[in-house]
Amino acid sequence: MKKDKLLGIIKSQGIQIGTLINEINENGVKMSKSTFYKGLRDERPFKADEIKAIAKILKINGEMINEIFFAELVS
Repeated sequence: MKKDKLLGIIKSQGIQIGTLINEINENGVKMSKSTFYKGLRDERPFKADEIKAIAKILKINGEMINEIFFAELVS
């Protein structure tokens, strides 16, 4: 997982983590700040529905999703 790339996209869009978490929950995916940060620290993988919600909110395309969340799996 490319944490810096994801955080860069979040920051470039002027979104705060708390706001992102709220929007994820509004999209029907339960996630806490703690869960989000565990995903960033690779303490737990992001689930498919979490990735889908994050991508929808941040308007990330499929290629970018792969680059951020699955880079290590493909290389």
